[in-house]
Amino acid sequence: MPGLHLDTLEMPAFPWTESELRWSPLPTGMDKIHVTSFQAAGEGLCEEGFRCVSRISKFGTGHWGQVDPGKEEIADDGSAPVYEWGCPFQGEWSENKYESGPGDDQCTDEGDCICIARGSPDMHTELEGGHEKIIGRFETQSGKAHLGHEPQLIHVIPHYWMRTKDGAPFDIDNPHSGLGTVKEFDREEWLLKYKEEAPKIQSALDKLRATIDAEYRAKVQDGGPFVCDGAQSAGQEPSLTKAETQMDLMRIRRFQVLANDCVDMRDTAAKVAGKAEEETFAPSGKSEGGDELKCFKKKDSTECQQLNCYRGFEDQGFLDRLQLLKTQLDSCKPEEDTPLVGVDTNSSQDAAVAASEADKTNELAGKEAGKEVGLEAPEAQKDTAEKGEAATKLPSSGQEQSIGHTSWLAAVVSSFRKESRSRCRDFL
Repeated sequence: MPGLHLDTLEMPAFPWTESELRWSPLPTGMDKIHVTSFQAAGEGLCEEGFRCVSRISKFGTGHWGQVDPGKEEIADDGSAPVYEWGCPFQGEWSENKYESGPGDDQCTDEGDCICIARGSPDMHTELEGGHEKIIGRFETQSGKAHLGHEPQLIHVIPHYWMRTKDGAPFDIDNPHSGLGTVKEFDREEWLLKYKEEAPKIQSALDKLRATIDAEYRAKVQDGGPFVCDGAQSAGQEPSLTKAETQMDLMRIRRFQVLANDCVDMRDTAAKVAGKAEEETFAPSGKSEGGDELKCFKKKDSTECQQLNCYRGFEDQGFLDRLQLLKTQLDSCKPEEDTPLVGVDTNSSQDAAVAASEADKTNELAGKEAGKEVGLEAPEAQKDTAEKGEAATKLPSSGQEQSIGHTSWLAAVVSSFRKESRSRCRDFL
C-alpha cells in the first residue's frame, strides 16, 4: 500500500501515527501532504485481476526464487519503462505482493514496483531469439484508491508456467500420489527446468496411453457386454470391480491433465528456445527408469527433439477409444446429488412428488406472507426467496429452527388454513 512523505508538516502536530496515516484517508484540510507509493517501509498487495511487476532498471532481470540484490541494473530503452513479472517481498519474488523500503531488495522509488492488469486490449508481443517482450498500455493499480486505475504504457518481460515434480517421477499407478505443482519461472530458469521435467511427463503419458488402450481392448473391444460391478446377474462376473473402475477413471483424468500440460510445455519451448538445441531433452532417449520415450526424434538420433502429447491426427483412434472406455466407466459410477431429508432417493417417483409438493408449499407460503405483512405478491416472493427457507410446519417443542419472521408468519397462516379445511371436512 502507498506510504506517505510528510514534507510540509511536523509530526507532533498530528494526533495519528505514521502507520495510521499510511492506511487511512487524509482528514479534511490536510491537502499539503505529498503522497507517494514507496517512501515509507511497508507491504502492499495487488488487487484481484492485477499482478505485480518490478522495474529492471532497479532489480535487473531473472525475477524468480530468492531476490538477489547484487544483480546488475539494466537501463530502460528510452521509449517506455521495462518491467518483469514478480516483485520483491521479504527476500523472495512474489506474483502479487511487494515490499517497500530503503533496501536494495525493496521497492524504494516511485515506479520501482507497480500492479498492472493481467491483460490489455492495447498490446502486442515482440519475440527475438527466444526473448519475449510485451508492449502495451496497461491499467495500473493506483496508490490512491479513490482515483481509480490509470493506464500506463510499459514494456513487460513475462514468465512461463510449468508443472514440476521436484525431483520425483510421476507415479501413475498410485491413486494417492500427486501430480506435482504448477509453478512460474523466468525464461532462463524455465529452459533449465524443461530439460528435467519433459522426460518425466513424456514417460507418464507413454505409460498411461499404453494402460488405457490395453484396458479398452480387453474390456470393451472384446465383444462381450460391459457389466458394471453391482449390476451383474447371478453367476455373472463384472467387467471391472469398483476399485478397478476407480483406477481407470483416475488414469484417464491424469492422462487428460498431463496431455494439456504437455501441449503448453511444447508450445512454450518452441517459443522461448533461441535455437533448436535448446528445445531438446533426454539425450539417451530414455527415462530415468530406463524406459524408451515415445517422443519425436530427428532421424538417426536418440535424443528427444519434441514432446509427444498424443494430440495429433495419428492419435485420433486412441482418443476415440479413450472416450468410449470413459463412457462405459461413467455408466458404472454416475454422479449423485445430495439426498433430500426425509425422501427416499432410490425412488424417482417419490423424489418427483417431493419436489412438486415443495414448489407448491413455497409458492403458497410466499403468497400468504405477502398478504399478512401488506406486501405485493412479487415482493413477497422476493422476500421468501431471500430467506431461502419457506417453512412447511411449525417448530416443535425442543426443536431449533432458524427461520425469519415472515417465513414463520407464512407457516402459521398455512397451518391455520389447513387445520380449518380439515375441520370443515370433518363437520360436513
